[in-house]
Amino acid sequence: MTMKSVLLGAAAGIAAIGAAQAADLPMTKGEAVEYVKVCSAFGPGFFYIPGTDTCLKIGGEIRAKYYAFGGTGFNRNDNRSAFDTQARVWFDARTETEWGLLRSYFQINADSNRLRGRGGGDGARNDFTIDKAFIQFGGLTAGYAHSFFGFYDNEYGDTLEGNYYAQSKTVNLLAYTAQFGGGFSATLSIEDGRDHRVTANDDVIYPFVRDGGQQVPDIVGQVRWDQSWGSLAVQAAGHQSRTGENYVDADGNVVNVRRSSKYGYAVGATGLIKIPAIDGWFVVEGQYADGALDYLGAYNTFVAQSDRFVNDAGRLDSGKGWSITGELGGHITPQLQAVLVASYIDTSFDRYNPGADAGIKEYSISGNLTYTIVKGLKVAGEVGWTHGKLEHTFTDIDGRARTKYDNWLAGMRITRQF
Repeated sequence: MTMKSVLLGAAAGIAAIGAAQAADLPMTKGEAVEYVKVCSAFGPGFFYIPGTDTCLKIGGEIRAKYYAFGGTGFNRNDNRSAFDTQARVWFDARTETEWGLLRSYFQINADSNRLRGRGGGDGARNDFTIDKAFIQFGGLTAGYAHSFFGFYDNEYGDTLEGNYYAQSKTVNLLAYTAQFGGGFSATLSIEDGRDHRVTANDDVIYPFVRDGGQQVPDIVGQVRWDQSWGSLAVQAAGHQSRTGENYVDADGNVVNVRRSSKYGYAVGATGLIKIPAIDGWFVVEGQYADGALDYLGAYNTFVAQSDRFVNDAGRLDSGKGWSITGELGGHITPQLQAVLVASYIDTSFDRYNPGADAGIKEYSISGNLTYTIVKGLKVAGEVGWTHGKLEHTFTDIDGRARTKYDNWLAGMRITRQF
């Protein structure tokens, strides 16, 4: 017997033994692997959460911003340049039900050294803020969402840091939107009035009064018409102001506050025209307010303002005013977008002093160019200018008496979105 025959016989024996042992082993079936499935019902980026019929989209953005500031009243303690890096993360979960769409949306922003042109010297800091957190079910919206007064800021507002005067608050609310067909819809929103307050809480510029606790929330209504060529909307809001308790001022004097409640209001309209030739748009939003200056965007002005003040008769009175914002945007090339924004606000405080009124007139202009380098990566540059005039003389940070002021900004932003 040759060595080759011996080896072949041994191999055959081992194989036979292995086959016999394998026959004694229990047979098992491989477990099914559940892969993540793409959900195309709500657009790109959505996928099914494994084991559910809920579609989820996770997105994020990093913004690196570099700016320079200048103008009236700046001194050596103020920032003349500022850097800021912001990270954004959002989660959008949607489920189709027999009662309509069920949606939840959450976005958190994290800022490192948030941009500020004034009040330097505080060093670096990190801020985490909830940008939005709301639930939608059918026509219901509940949670922390953009106010339903107007739609310019929520859907446009395409400045980088440039200023404009319009309702731009995210507020706690409970709203219902009814769809009537043909692009018509109507929304009734109950919004937290504390999120709509404009209060200076000092006696430096105007004899403003301090707000008390909320008694009645704000009521906001909007009627909107959306078409392929653009959109139209009209909106209105009611706002209550209540004075607080007596307080001690900076000089140690007790300020006796007249107990009073007043109701203010705001009305506005928005118009949008799409410009297909340049994949662009032109949108205008204007509003008038009496005792509800938040709806004008008055919190964005250079000089502090308030819904209420004490007039020359010692009684609680209302600030009034109007504002308007216009934006023109479009694409010069498929990669290059241009935006121009102009805005104006005019507020008045009648009978501020015996025989004299007070008020602020301010306008801002800003323009920016955004270039898409590759998909998801953009670089943008912006310049802006703000001019203001007061009906009375104010003392700036250097102790100089002024009635006018001019401020400017210039900067850039690099954005990576995924």
